[in-house]
Amino acid sequence: MSGEQQRNERGPGQPEAITVPKQANAETRGGADSAGRARILILEDEAWDASLAQRLLADAGLNFVAVVVDTKASFIEQMDAFRPDIILSDYHLPGFSGQEALKIAQELYPDTPFIIWSGVLGDEAAVELIKQGATDYVLKDRPARLPSVILRALAEVEQRAELANLEDQLLQAQRLASLGQLAAAEEAMTRIRQLLTAARGEARATEPRS
Repeated sequence: MSGEQQRNERGPGQPEAITVPKQANAETRGGADSAGRARILILEDEAWDASLAQRLLADAGLNFVAVVVDTKASFIEQMDAFRPDIILSDYHLPGFSGQEALKIAQELYPDTPFIIWSGVLGDEAAVELIKQGATDYVLKDRPARLPSVILRALAEVEQRAELANLEDQLLQAQRLASLGQLAAAEEAMTRIRQLLTAARGEARATEPRS
């Protein structure tokens, strides 16, 4: 279905995959799958809230595919099967909590950004979750903030990948220099300088504006 959300039906506790096509002339950032879409795992037991989050992200121009889960078992299963670029989690779920989900995510994939999406999160609880490894939190009564938080988290993932690439390039240049291949080493260093310039420009572009 071109230009429309596509979903598969799910039973209780089963994941629901929703594909949101890239909007025309919309800027897309962050991690992506082989089709160029950011993978978002949404832990949410309220269908309306899960749909709201996706509408906000689609309206912001993010090209993504989402899987929605509402149980601990399906969350753990999709962490491994879906390999999300980012996790968006409710704080209170029947028999499960965002805090438990954060602990699981930290054990399995600690580098995956984890965003709390809650209607009942107090300041003290939010600060504690950040200390435990959560990337950020968004209150459901202030949902307009969600796209910027998601985009910033995805951009940070991309920047970390870029820095890892720089480290690989640097090691390559050092190996070439040690072998006496100075021309090739200089070429590698030129690539590193170009990547550094691009990475710094991206970091400035994603800094929150006051």
